Amino acid sequence: MLVTLISGLSLGSIYSLVAVGYNLTMLTSLVANFAYAAFIVTGMYLTVFLYSLGLNFGLIFAILIAVGAIVALIEYLVAIRPIQGRGDHAELVTTVGITTVLQGLLYLGTASDAQAVPFFGSNSMIDMFGGGRTSPAELTLIAVAVVVALGAHFWATRTRTGLAALSQSEDRDAALILGVHPARMSFIMFVFSGALGFALAPFVGPVTFAIVSVASVLAIKGFVVLAIGGLGNQLGALMAGLALGIVEALVVRYADVAYQNIAVFGIFIAVLLFRPQGLFGVIRERAV
Repeated sequence: MLVTLISGLSLGSIYSLVAVGYNLTMLTSLVANFAYAAFIVTGMYLTVFLYSLGLNFGLIFAILIAVGAIVALIEYLVAIRPIQGRGDHAELVTTVGITTVLQGLLYLGTASDAQAVPFFGSNSMIDMFGGGRTSPAELTLIAVAVVVALGAHFWATRTRTGLAALSQSEDRDAALILGVHPARMSFIMFVFSGALGFALAPFVGPVTFAIVSVASVLAIKGFVVLAIGGLGNQLGALMAGLALGIVEALVVRYADVAYQNIAVFGIFIAVLLFRPQGLFGVIRERAV
């Protein structure tokens, strides 16, 4: 049972990390960057390639951050900036387009087969209490998800830049009057989210393997977690993702893998019906 819970927590950690990435750009530009999951998967293949060159983890990690920032910069200049502020949510379409482009490039690079992503730590399995074994990669991934979500929450609620991001997401005009620069903030956060997405690849890849189609699955599940946890709520994204991962693991163990997505989207629909602001979101009155 404990191994099942850990497996569910590691899976849910991935969903939480994607949802946190969505929240980061939602706070600054009101756009969920649906290419974020593709950033993680692209980073997985880049990690495999860099390891094949014999590079150490520190150098690989630095390269991933740099490449992720460059890719996100290109995305912002091509798919976000030309249409930002029009009010028709066209950015949702263009970020999906970036996902398609990245997946197409991966397929062209003969990446259609699943590839194992090396883990930078020990590969020895860990014996759990009550029987069963788990991998250090899963435990590390859970810890990384908690650290990233808590860090994002602290940034959004305890720092000047985070509070500025929150202010512009609430009232862009008022934020401009107070000296906040929404366009600059949006640009910085898109670049940062790209660097973060690629940087997470060495932690996510050893658990999921590098598979091109995983990007679409993570993009959808991450959005489900975002909606369940509440838009803009980083701790909600963490808890909703972990809970959803546990649900999937329990369904697979005690029922059948065929019911996995049914359970997930059943919960998603129920939350939308009975608590549309999300389990951890709040409804705020707005004076107009």
